[in-house]
Order: sequence, then structure tokens, then C-alpha cells
Amino acid sequence: MSTLTVDNIVGATTAANVKLPAGSILQTTTTFSHGAAIQTASTSLVASGMIATITPKYNNSIIMLYLSTSFTSLDNNAVGGTQMVFYKSVGGGSYSVINTATGRASGGFLEYSSNGSSYNHSVGTIMCTDSPATTSAINYQLYFARLGSSNSASIQRDWGGVHFHLMEISQ
Repeated sequence: MSTLTVDNIVGATTAANVKLPAGSILQTTTTFSHGAAIQTASTSLVASGMIATITPKYNNSIIMLYLSTSFTSLDNNAVGGTQMVFYKSVGGGSYSVINTATGRASGGFLEYSSNGSSYNHSVGTIMCTDSPATTSAINYQLYFARLGSSNSASIQRDWGGVHFHLMEISQ
């Protein structure tokens, strides 16, 4: 029988130089909120305060955003709903909408009802990807607004809360 005794092992490369195959998840971050409802009466998108932060390891990584929440629109027996869109702030800068290659807002989600009930309660999941081309910290935030004849729109209302996940995916 042989015995191998080693005081120190040093690899040929450092962990920072190891390149994982494209599609590998490099890191994840998660933000949860189970507090009071977040509500707006605005027909323009407003910040929800639901923020998840990630600092990409590589400049060419893709960030996958995944948000699940309950939401409600108070329609007062009229047609209306809730609009939700992701915005981002890079390196502490101002927030701007995440855009796709076509220039349209990415990560948008609409809950809309024409059934004339007082409240429309739903649970929704929003997923989208972003190619931020940076290794600076990025804050992603959900913005939302009321639609149509709704009096207000709420997220995290009555049940569930908000679950906001970010994943860095190697390219």
C-alpha cells in the first residue's frame, strides 16, 4: 500500500480563469418579500421597491430574471388590469427599462380582465433575459402600473409575496 502526503496543492490555473461551458449557471441571487401589498393608482410605470442585485463574473454573461408574485387590480366592476416591466440600474446609475433587440420592453407582463369583477386576483411569473455587458453590480427592479379602468394595481397582495431570482449564465 502507498501513502501520498502533500502539504500544498496548487492548480495550473486560478478559479477566476476557469471557463465553464456555455449555458452553465455561474451564480444565483434571490430576494423574497412577504410584507404588505405594494399598490399604485398610476397609469405610468412606477418603481415597486422589489429589487434583486447581481454582480456578473463575466462581461459576456446573460442574466436570467425570474419573478413570481401575486397581483390584484381593483376594477370597480370595469375593465382593467396590471402592467409589470423589469428595469435595471448598472453601477448605481439611474434605472432604465430592459430592452430586447427590437427595442421593445422586455419582461413585460399584463394581467387584464373584462369580466367586471371588483378585484382580479392572479399569481404570475415573469421571466426574461438581459445581456448587460458589464461586471459592475446591477440592480433589477420591478415597475408596475394600473391599466384601463382599474382604480389601482397591487403586487404581493393577499397571499404569496414576491420571489425574485437572478441567474448568471455563461456564454
